[in-house]
Amino acid sequence: MFNRLFSFTPTLKESFILFLCVVLCGTILALPTTFPQVKDIEIISTFLAYILTLSPAFVYVWLKATREQYSPKYKINDPYFGRLHPAILFALLPFILVAYLIVTEPASAALTTPEWFDQLMKSTALGENAWCSILTTCICAPIMEEILCRGLMLRGMIENGKHPAKAIIWSSIIFGILHMNPWQAIPAILVGLLLGYMYYKTRCIWVPIVLHILNNSLSTLLYYLFPEIPSDATFRGMIGDSQIYFAIFAISIAVLALSYFTITKFVGKRNEQETVISA
Repeated sequence: MFNRLFSFTPTLKESFILFLCVVLCGTILALPTTFPQVKDIEIISTFLAYILTLSPAFVYVWLKATREQYSPKYKINDPYFGRLHPAILFALLPFILVAYLIVTEPASAALTTPEWFDQLMKSTALGENAWCSILTTCICAPIMEEILCRGLMLRGMIENGKHPAKAIIWSSIIFGILHMNPWQAIPAILVGLLLGYMYYKTRCIWVPIVLHILNNSLSTLLYYLFPEIPSDATFRGMIGDSQIYFAIFAISIAVLALSYFTITKFVGKRNEQETVISA
């Protein structure tokens, strides 16, 4: 069943249809969860709202997969790690993510988060039933969003002839806009580039899922440990000392360069026809 469902390989146009399914149909379906009678039941208003928002996109995927025949070159999860042991790659993921977040922070921090949005995020993360928010943010969202944006959209665009670099960029843009606010969209687009590249290189859907879980869990953990710090606080601002910051920044660049070299050398290409994305 799932093999048939995930055989759907959307084009760029169909990827935007999936996007509209979430933004328009999904938002309308989730509206009842904001009603006072439902909103008080936090487990429903948080978790169910998220499921309802994404459900129209997966209904569209199901309709396309059952009505048309697709023969994708790669399955949604078709792992290839070359000469690099999977355990080593997964062990590297936290270091790659943290280094990437530090290096891209100057761009992701371009917009100042308004106080009302900051309070909204904190109240959601630190509410009475915070475990529901954690379940949604740290488990459910990474799995569903990676299946949608990387496993379906990115893979589909590449399968339909889009250059991998362009497919990664487009899927990242859609991923960012799906957050439906500019303060999360820019960081999401930047993180999406990393998630897309790692999925393209390994064809393992669990790689971007784990990275996504780590990213969301890190944000949630910071909310709990430092609730007084604004959500748009920068790493440089928290460090304070410029010399220490630039030293950490340089180390982060070195970590990314070494990781890129390791993945390129040991994972390489699945076959000679696979397109190489240059640095």
